[in-house]
Amino acid sequence: MNNCFIDITVEFLAVAFHNILYYTAVYPPNVFETRKKYSVVVYRSQHPDVNQYIDLCLKSVAECLREGTMKRVEFAVTDNDYTPIIKFVFDFEKNVAYEEDSDAYLVQVEQNLRAFCLNLSAMSNKLRDIPDDRSFTIFLHTNESTAVSMASNPDLEEFPLVEVEEKAKEHDKILPLRRFNIRGYSIDAYVEMK
Repeated sequence: MNNCFIDITVEFLAVAFHNILYYTAVYPPNVFETRKKYSVVVYRSQHPDVNQYIDLCLKSVAECLREGTMKRVEFAVTDNDYTPIIKFVFDFEKNVAYEEDSDAYLVQVEQNLRAFCLNLSAMSNKLRDIPDDRSFTIFLHTNESTAVSMASNPDLEEFPLVEVEEKAKEHDKILPLRRFNIRGYSIDAYVEMK
């Protein structure tokens, strides 16, 4: 898989995850610092344990992307029983109509990533009406062989993957955030709400 795509995607997911934590108020606002990314203000957690968990998840995402087996990433805000209340879903798909010289300077990519951040900010009022006692979990959808190879990778051994039984659920509401292309791949970002 294209290294440029992997780097941009992992960086984007890091920004998205931290902003989701901020806008869903999983942690109080004083845990976050403001930064500028994609020409907009974004938030980043300053909590070392939270940052370590996110970084380890992103390391696993990068490995799945390298293997070409990443299908979906779900960032779930959960209740105190760790049942997802809101899921931020990122679906990955290879774009067969990709032209190598299109968006060579990644201008359109940056505009799309900026638009995602602005859309997330604009819908933040819909994300506040969730229980006070909340947490979050990140789910990676990949295949079994990738999970096995990652389990034997010494760089990833401190963060073992746990297989979860697939359960399809109906959602009352799906809110689209953005669909965009990065170097021959499409990412669909949307929110599933109960």
